[in-house]
Amino acid sequence: MEQNFYLDKLLELKENFSVKIISGVRGVGKTTLLKNFAETLKASGVNEQEIIFIDCEENPQLKNFQQLYDLVDAETAELDKFFLLIDEIDRVDEWEKAINALFAGAPAEIYLTGSSDVLAEKIAILLPDNCDVLKMYPLSFAEYEKISSSEDALENYLHCGGMPAALNVDKKILRGLAYEMLFDIAEKNYLSDAGLLMTMTKFLARNVGNAANIGEYFRSLDENNLRKIRNYLNVTLEAGLFKRLPRFDVKANNFMTGGDKFYCVDNGILSAIAEHSEGILMENAVCLELFRRGFEVYVGKCGAMNINFVATKGDRKIFIQVMPPDGSATVRRITRPLRALPDDAEKILISLKPVKKFGELQFLTLHEFLLNI
Repeated sequence: MEQNFYLDKLLELKENFSVKIISGVRGVGKTTLLKNFAETLKASGVNEQEIIFIDCEENPQLKNFQQLYDLVDAETAELDKFFLLIDEIDRVDEWEKAINALFAGAPAEIYLTGSSDVLAEKIAILLPDNCDVLKMYPLSFAEYEKISSSEDALENYLHCGGMPAALNVDKKILRGLAYEMLFDIAEKNYLSDAGLLMTMTKFLARNVGNAANIGEYFRSLDENNLRKIRNYLNVTLEAGLFKRLPRFDVKANNFMTGGDKFYCVDNGILSAIAEHSEGILMENAVCLELFRRGFEVYVGKCGAMNINFVATKGDRKIFIQVMPPDGSATVRRITRPLRALPDDAEKILISLKPVKKFGELQFLTLHEFLLNI
């Protein structure tokens, strides 16, 4: 989903009487999108004076909601109507109070960006019927392949990901981007122990797709450290750097306690923090693509067997296995959990290269899956 897709979405929402929230990790392109939207408004005939653009990162004096409200009030006092575009809103303490007051008392179209996935939750409490959310992700493989000049586009995408500022670059630059994200998380959430945040992040990255190691780690902590780690984990998840996938019992049709898995929001960021096999990178890419396409994603359990992903959207439910390319599993073995499901279930095996078909399943290469589903 490229910038034009997100820009078109913003334009579709323009007539809605709502607060529009654009969320996504640092570096994904939110600021560029907001600036492009401002330019599109001007080109459509909106008076430049009616477009109020505020960058909270570039305005360090905006510490709290009252300062933000006063600034907007002063700049718009003479305007009958205006578009209010605020970048990095989550840098302002209790920002939702200012937005609630501005939305209720001003003839404004309001657009906000921020790195936290809980932006919408905060404003939805105050304006439950007047909130639209646009979630931004790194470039999809479809977009990446269009702009990549490499014959090894898929391999590069698996290892370097789709962050716009880090296309086809080495891991040193990606590592710097990852550290910027962590610094941003620590600063916005007033985390005092940056070393602990880094340790926890590295641990999550090293154990992507591995529920057992994470469970053992949490059980090994004493109460004080467990409380601190859980807090740091929660703010990292809220920032969207990792996705937590709960475990779903397919036969019992309910969620299970424990056994959650974590996946990273970008393969390049993941690779920069921890080395991984191509099989894990494939899993991470599949998981992220499902989220990008609007699915809810879980880890599946079918009796004693595991299913990589259970993805639901509306009435559609997909069961997905990702076949590691190292030869550690045969097609018969890796598809066994899928073959145990009802015949009418939508079941997909994803492999790096074409494999011999087995059973009534859908077989897709990773390239095919990332381009079409």
